[in-house]
Amino acid sequence: MRRIYLSSCLLFVIGIALLIGCKKDEKIGFISPAIAYTTKTLTVVTGRGIIMSAALALDESTKPIEASILSIHDENGKEFTELMNYKVDTYYWTGTPTGLETSLDQINKIRVPIKRPAIDINPTNGQIIIYAEAKDATIFPQGRYIFDIKVKNSGGELVIKNALTINTTPAGPYSYAFSGVDGISGLDVKIEKTSASTGPTKLIVKTLKMDGTPIDPKTLLGYDYGTAANPNLKDWHNLGLQKIDKYTEFSDRLEIETPGVPIPVIGGLPTGNGIPVWSERIDMYNNSSAIGKYFNYWFDFAIYEPGTWNITIQLKY
Repeated sequence: MRRIYLSSCLLFVIGIALLIGCKKDEKIGFISPAIAYTTKTLTVVTGRGIIMSAALALDESTKPIEASILSIHDENGKEFTELMNYKVDTYYWTGTPTGLETSLDQINKIRVPIKRPAIDINPTNGQIIIYAEAKDATIFPQGRYIFDIKVKNSGGELVIKNALTINTTPAGPYSYAFSGVDGISGLDVKIEKTSASTGPTKLIVKTLKMDGTPIDPKTLLGYDYGTAANPNLKDWHNLGLQKIDKYTEFSDRLEIETPGVPIPVIGGLPTGNGIPVWSERIDMYNNSSAIGKYFNYWFDFAIYEPGTWNITIQLKY
């Protein structure tokens, strides 16, 4: 009888120990050694929109986690210390643009200016963030950047060496994409910056005939992509959300001045959010007065750096 009693006591003690052990484990939590990014290499174009990696796959690790960038380095282990300390002025968005905004004042009601590390991390999920304003080529040139990530939770701490590799290419000071022509065989568009500026931006736009003589900009009309109630002319009066300070038509060229750049990009938005994000559509036509027949051309462009820009449109026919 005494032996049965002792055995029962022993089982009771073991049971209590197991319960305590379970509660202790539950309190401590679990951190998996298999935490990782599912896509380990990204190739991105920097300097346009905000870039975001996927979040870390936690492999059932206890939440919440606290993720941080431990190091950014090259293939040989050399750390990019200056890049780690590089901060930019960007925006935190409290809403998403609808594309119907008509001024920057309306946009500024749904974004707040902030200063953040140029290469940031969401501490709650490990998502790497590269802001559009990260453009200083002396600190963040084209290259390959390898990330070591530290993850902490109630179960402990894990360092993930070579967790993510990001290959970068800067966007450049402008973008251009041909879209189409009608009535002519093609066109060549040349965009070049002739002088730098820290203030206003000037666009000097010329449209040339086959022989190189300029077309009077007053004879070129923009197609309307809107409605009678809400017109949306795709001409040079329309530069997205950039206010036009001066718009002067000469017989051989058009000169436009804006307070700055980007034209027409809304800064600090992730890819795919908001209209416009990347570029502005120009869609111009002339019935016959310019070259003796109807023609139409359309393309998309954006300017990312302030200064004086020559935009030359050479018609082919």
